[in-house]
Amino acid sequence: MAPARAAAAEDQHVHSVDNRLVDSPQLKERWVRKRGLDYYTTGENHDYLSDEILKITRAEHDAVMEASQEAYDLLRATARRSLADPVRRAELGIPDKAVPLLDWSVANEFDSTMIGRFDFAGGFNDLPLKLIEFNADTASLMPETGILQPEIISKAGLKPLPTSFLELFTAHLQTLGGGRADTATVVAHMGHEDDKLNAEVLKTAANDAGWGRIDVEELGDLHFNPDEGLFFEAKPGRWIHYGTMIKFFPWDYALFEEPELFDYLSEMVLDKKLRVLNPAWTLLLQSKALMAHAWQDNPGHPLLLPTAMVPEALPNPLDGYVRKPRFGRTGDNVAIILGGRNVAAENQGHYGHETMVYQQLAQYNIDEDKHRYQLSTFQTSRACAVCCRRQDEWIIDDDGEFVPLALGEFL
Repeated sequence: MAPARAAAAEDQHVHSVDNRLVDSPQLKERWVRKRGLDYYTTGENHDYLSDEILKITRAEHDAVMEASQEAYDLLRATARRSLADPVRRAELGIPDKAVPLLDWSVANEFDSTMIGRFDFAGGFNDLPLKLIEFNADTASLMPETGILQPEIISKAGLKPLPTSFLELFTAHLQTLGGGRADTATVVAHMGHEDDKLNAEVLKTAANDAGWGRIDVEELGDLHFNPDEGLFFEAKPGRWIHYGTMIKFFPWDYALFEEPELFDYLSEMVLDKKLRVLNPAWTLLLQSKALMAHAWQDNPGHPLLLPTAMVPEALPNPLDGYVRKPRFGRTGDNVAIILGGRNVAAENQGHYGHETMVYQQLAQYNIDEDKHRYQLSTFQTSRACAVCCRRQDEWIIDDDGEFVPLALGEFL
């Protein structure tokens, strides 16, 4: 065997997670249906929940939680610097019209992040954690992490992780505080079934946090009146006034695809007629270009992968890199480039028109079936939960499996 191939085989053995995997019990259909979560277990998603559970140690759990907190503090500092720099703002994709709202948001809401999700490569068998990106808007995987994972681990008779997503998230919402006493709160989504289910988790946590009346509604059914506020017509002539909106749609969607919506939101937030969560400044965190700025600000940081706006600016582009859209989602239009020009994998999608960002190819833990394992953490003001997905392809996207995590030792 050639030295390079021998080294690769050795890496595969060292970084394999096969000895951590145990069989996962199948949830009863009645239990899943009663909670309205059969979307994750039926139809084209019938195999979305992995048939295996992955064991992690307490030290590994604590390490990824600490990494999440460190990454959040690092990106917030870079976001503040980047907003103040016109060149960086342009690289982030922030137009001038958005700057007044973002400036106000940083000044008044910088500590009011509701929820986001970090994605990491590595984390097991001495493979270092590397930050892939931050999902600062529409952080999905909440029903899986908060409801399905604990039930699966309980049914398997294994030890749950020391952090409970719903408990910690609810406590954060209590600290964050609900809407105005004379108005209600709405969780607004764009209609996809997964969006609705994540929105319901947000509603449940806000209810448990004592936020008062909370509704879940589609964005298109809401009425934006910059002079009076945000409303929903529950019945003919019966209007509900919302003083707070938890949005499960991206700020960049409003900014670039529905500019009138962004103008409404900007005016209403600045006039204090509406509180929006996540706050507007998190748009800076959603831009993948912020990872390039973070690398410029913290070259060589152990959590970061070299990232740049052009591949030539990477330290070792011939070692492989990822090309991703600045405001892309769900793996759309992501490509893996090897040797500087060979496209090893590429997804089609809706973001091909976007400015691209280039990130050094990360090394993932794998199993004997060549699944790549990606840890994720949920982040409020503090890291609050860990979950995992895997996929037997280069790019982890919406076709990946959700892998329940349990605390435990292994051979």
